[in-house]
Amino acid sequence: MRSDIEYQKLLEKCRGARDEGLSTLSNGERVVAALVLNRPEWLTEMGYTMAEAVDRIGLIKCSMLLEVQRDLVA
Repeated sequence: MRSDIEYQKLLEKCRGARDEGLSTLSNGERVVAALVLNRPEWLTEMGYTMAEAVDRIGLIKCSMLLEVQRDLVA
């Protein structure tokens, strides 16, 4: 598991979204959580397509999505 701060923040936000929902997250964090947790209906509710969601969060966060997803189930 990675230890950098940005990665740990994303992991915790996605864990929170999985366990408690999206209510405390920013829009960008909600998009990340929807992608990591494979919840396309959340993206639809927010008005994003998959491509728009990826564009919204940027390449740096996109590069962490799969690792965050794997660490959530570990």
